[in-house]
Amino acid sequence: MQQIDRDENIEASKRRRGAIKQRQFSTFLFFSRHSVLISKSGHAKHPTMNSNQLDPRQHPLEAIGAAIGAEEQTELQTRSSNFQGADEGPASVIAKVSGAQSGGKREDGSSDLPNNKGTPRPNPTYSKTVGGLPLVSDTFLLQKQQHFNRSKTLERVVHSCGAGAFGYFECTRDVTELTKANFLSSVGEKTPVFVRFSTATLGREFPDASRNPRGFAIKFYTKEGNYDIVGLNFPVFFCRDPIQGPDVIRSQSRNPSNFLLDHDALFDFLANNPEANHAGIMLFSDHGTPQGWRFSHGYGCHTFKWVNADGEFMYVKYHFIAKHGQKQFTDSEAMQMCGEDPDYSKRDLWEAIEKGEDIEWMVHVQIMDPRQADPDTLGFDPFDVTKIWPRSEFRMKELGRLVLNKNPENFHRDVEQAVFSPGSMVPGIEDSPDPLLQFRMFLYRDAQYHRVGTNLHQIPVNCPFMAKSYASPFDGPMHVDTDRAGSKQYPLNSFAHKFRPDTDEAPYEVNDNFVSRVSHYWHEGKKNDYDQVRDLWTRVMSDQEKKNTCYNTAKGLGRIKYLAQVYIISVDYAQGIYNLLDEPRFEFSKVKKLGETKFAEAADDWYKEPKFRDKPGSKLVGYPPEIAVYQP
Repeated sequence: MQQIDRDENIEASKRRRGAIKQRQFSTFLFFSRHSVLISKSGHAKHPTMNSNQLDPRQHPLEAIGAAIGAEEQTELQTRSSNFQGADEGPASVIAKVSGAQSGGKREDGSSDLPNNKGTPRPNPTYSKTVGGLPLVSDTFLLQKQQHFNRSKTLERVVHSCGAGAFGYFECTRDVTELTKANFLSSVGEKTPVFVRFSTATLGREFPDASRNPRGFAIKFYTKEGNYDIVGLNFPVFFCRDPIQGPDVIRSQSRNPSNFLLDHDALFDFLANNPEANHAGIMLFSDHGTPQGWRFSHGYGCHTFKWVNADGEFMYVKYHFIAKHGQKQFTDSEAMQMCGEDPDYSKRDLWEAIEKGEDIEWMVHVQIMDPRQADPDTLGFDPFDVTKIWPRSEFRMKELGRLVLNKNPENFHRDVEQAVFSPGSMVPGIEDSPDPLLQFRMFLYRDAQYHRVGTNLHQIPVNCPFMAKSYASPFDGPMHVDTDRAGSKQYPLNSFAHKFRPDTDEAPYEVNDNFVSRVSHYWHEGKKNDYDQVRDLWTRVMSDQEKKNTCYNTAKGLGRIKYLAQVYIISVDYAQGIYNLLDEPRFEFSKVKKLGETKFAEAADDWYKEPKFRDKPGSKLVGYPPEIAVYQP
């Protein structure tokens, strides 16, 4: 008898579990009814999507509807449809806004204009008063003003002035032998992207045609998560040690005493940091004043690591070459445009997309075998972000095309709240031994948590809507997603094992195991810090480009020490700037003397602190380990 009871209990338990699964599947159908077709297997299929597109998650409002049985109650469903349609989940919104899924801009189909509690407003122009004095009991008035007071997010501490657009990346070369990144595995594969362009300093409202480095940030929405490339329109940066990152920005920002532009600060920084002059010459050339966003090349700047399915890796650098070539303003043209149309770059991008114009970059990579990554052999440090890889030695190889074809639906939601981080990588793409990259992988995410919040993945533009997994964070302010759909909040548990050992990082060697402040940069304290910028001046730049660079530099220069740096790069470069100074404060002979002294081996006091220079063998390395790191 007891055995019969136990058998009946087991059967009853099975029936209950079956009923629960059926309800869960019904809820899934309800979640997906606005944006996906459901196959018999229960997997989402999008009618207009390619193979890189999966199920976008829906909004918790629909989950509430399912919980109260709204999908079975026509009246409740009708009454709730307007609010649900206006407040789709982030994945559904970004799937439509990015163009990955069909669906135009949302339209207001409601019969009235409510507040954010859904209560209809009686009148748009009159407050509730007593004797004409407004009352704090007027919830419509207070809610409207309180929300207005808090409607601006924090301005980005860098790259605050910008614009963005959606489009796609199309892979034109199968590189599975080099990387297991799924969006690079098939020729013709299209991956939705969002690209944000920006100026680096001087504020959100500053004219966007002014002389400034340009940010070039790309978010790839892949099946294995979002991948961000956060680069510039220069292939190099102004510093290589992360401790100097804030100094770079402050040297190009306003004077804290009077809030005026301070050219002396920039020249002083360049004068005391030889590695900064490669990016410095590009800033003072016409590359510092591009004609809008779409006629400028983009670069990943850092060295990255591609890892294939066998755990073998190569180092790569990204190049985004504008299909229609580069166009730049001269200094006078840029100044004129800043006055006539401070939003020129934003307007140009928006209007070009609205007109359906062709906006495209060809994507190339340079590839280096890790066994080649020896600066003693190369003559340059491949992990130094102030240096390039010579194209004559590391040929450009086509990877794909980047196309922009869709404007944002709402600037605040889609552009202002967009976040990027060099640490947002996907399986098959990893970091290199570049110290600045290593720290940027942390600091960008930290800055975005401060500016937008820890649940930034729930903002549509940041949502990894192509990925098939839920985000892992729990709770936090404005957390409204499913908390991983009921999964345990501690990952190693007895109920599920949802891990991918095949996504582990490929190990590489570092040079030593000493904790110190000794530099591991091969160029530190050496004359060869000037080699590449000298080549740029003498071998790459045209006579007109040289003339413009000298003019642009002379406009703000008042420091002999910077001109001594330029003298080391090239005598005619320094002489060209000096000849354009309106009222030189010093004789050129002093520049010559200082430059020649600085270039001498004994000039330790001019060239950073000798104590921290790299020692023999202290170079950055990234070789594959000679012994196995993981158990077979």
